[in-house]
Amino acid sequence: MKIVNLVIQIGLGIMLLAFGLNKFFWFMPDFDFTGYPEAEHLFNALRFSGDDPEAGKGYIMNLVGLTEAVVGLLLIFRKWVPFALVMLVPISINIVLFHAFVNLPNIGPAILVAVLNGYLMYKNWEAYKPLFAK
Repeated sequence: MKIVNLVIQIGLGIMLLAFGLNKFFWFMPDFDFTGYPEAEHLFNALRFSGDDPEAGKGYIMNLVGLTEAVVGLLLIFRKWVPFALVMLVPISINIVLFHAFVNLPNIGPAILVAVLNGYLMYKNWEAYKPLFAK
């Protein structure tokens, strides 16, 4: 079972590193927002600053990308794993909510990240017990 957990942890780390770096270099195609103008508008508002998409990137995607890349590296190198998983919680929740409310067809990867994050937190629960002590 330890090998399965390790594969899940490193796999999630690789996925987060790839998606995090993508927010800086945009080497993957964007999701298809055809028929979902609200999703496209929100995504572009987070990605770009100002009315002109060529004007530059907004800070939100850079911050999310940096966090995803750092969490991914921490998971891959198996350093501060409980901390990395806690850092991933707000991102996981927001990714799921974005797709649940404005782009449901592309919710699969979001649910995968959230479920794997929850599973790994459950497996590392001993590290979180002091947070809930009186």
